[in-house]
Amino acid sequence: MPTKIAVSTFQCMKKIPPGAPVWNQFNASFINRELDTRGIVDAIYSGHPVTTQHKNNWRSSENFICGQHLALDFDSEDNTSTIDYLSNDKFISKYGTFIHTTISHKPEAPRARVFFLLDEPIMQAKNYTLAAAALLWMFGTADRQCKDAARFFYGAPGCEFALLFGTLPLEMVKRIIKDYLSSGANELKRTIKKNFTVPTSQEKVSEALRFIPAWGISYDEWVEVLMGIHSEFGESGLSLAESWADGKPNEVKQKFKSFREEGNTSGKITIGTVFALAKKYGWRAQ
Repeated sequence: MPTKIAVSTFQCMKKIPPGAPVWNQFNASFINRELDTRGIVDAIYSGHPVTTQHKNNWRSSENFICGQHLALDFDSEDNTSTIDYLSNDKFISKYGTFIHTTISHKPEAPRARVFFLLDEPIMQAKNYTLAAAALLWMFGTADRQCKDAARFFYGAPGCEFALLFGTLPLEMVKRIIKDYLSSGANELKRTIKKNFTVPTSQEKVSEALRFIPAWGISYDEWVEVLMGIHSEFGESGLSLAESWADGKPNEVKQKFKSFREEGNTSGKITIGTVFALAKKYGWRAQ
């Protein structure tokens, strides 16, 4: 299955020093590609850095198009950063696609990178960053810098590889995100008053929605948020719902068409449901 990725035309035998004049040229060197696992491995083995896909021929979070890989660097320079150790991890052995020694690896100070290729690309920069942060949360010994939507990974000329051929499903990524977010839920939970009310302008609702992680709640809760917006604004709330939901193309529109005026569940879902869930995640009405 082809993976959406970007590969630099640079062939780096070592890391580029901070502040080097070549950085501008480097950031413009990434070409959007669709490669199978072997193609990505060949690029890395040849020393070509890789990153997520970007528009305008410039690597930056603002230009993010999509990301279909996640990666973790293990730099502890002990046994826990070896290919053998990492390939025996249950999660990595099941969902990892390949492991390789990095450009900074030394036999006496091992370093390795685990690549997870996804079955579907992540289309939002904020969700890519959240997915990377959640994966880091699972592996506390990994390099904490590997979570930027524009993060690139150096190739490693002549490196060692272990091919695992796993694929990380996007649905599993969403489950990890949910667990990651709920790990701090005790600090956010408050008693929700049943008679909680606030002004219901779209601006206020949009403010509340920013606190609700579309990929960090259950599917039922996700649908209830859409129902609450529809209950309050009808079809005029579609753009607001789509901007929050990060659904598949036309998914939110189809949901809106299926919602009845009287609600689809026992006990009508209202905009109060949205505010209550937002409050659970830390939102406070002003």
